[in-house]
Amino acid sequence: METISKQKIVIVGGTGFIGQGLVKNLPPDLFEIHSLSRHSFMPSKNDITIYHAVDLEKPEQWQGIIADADWVIDAVGILFPNPLKHQTYHKNSVKPAKQLIAILKQETQPKFLFISANTGPFFMKPYLKAKLTVETLAKTQLGSRAFIVYPGIVFDKDRRSSYLIGVLIKKCRRLSYFDHLRSISRLEFATEIEQILLGFPSHLLKRTVTIK
Repeated sequence: METISKQKIVIVGGTGFIGQGLVKNLPPDLFEIHSLSRHSFMPSKNDITIYHAVDLEKPEQWQGIIADADWVIDAVGILFPNPLKHQTYHKNSVKPAKQLIAILKQETQPKFLFISANTGPFFMKPYLKAKLTVETLAKTQLGSRAFIVYPGIVFDKDRRSSYLIGVLIKKCRRLSYFDHLRSISRLEFATEIEQILLGFPSHLLKRTVTIK
């Protein structure tokens, strides 16, 4: 009987909303999944993901984990800044990506998958600007090893704050504005990511609007 060789996938930010969606839905018979996050995480009983608590500012803690990975997925970031928590787009989205890309430039095996955004409302311009900064850096430093996906609102019943608006936008996608917002369920998103990891095409690999 032929043995299937698993791909090693490292999800940076694997304990967050997007990261957990990937953890829960990527098939374990195809992928050995590792998660990097700042804090320790208590997985569910059936979760066989390997969790690592690391500081991205200390590459010696995690470079060895990603060195032999097939893919490194950047699922780190914030939707909105929070001055009370000292959270900014640069500190919580751009800086971690820069740290990852710098090490990935040294480690030539892993491919890099960055989760960007297709577009957003006018008040999300700083968010999109941060995404574009990382996109440019990844393409410049990693070339053909850099893959970028452009979803819109990712929704799931586990997060009620985005679930209703996500479903509503998806139902209105016949209108071009709402179609560009690319509302997608967390399960559908994980399915598209799986296709990319396996070398298949995905509509999420192309942005449908021009961002300046």
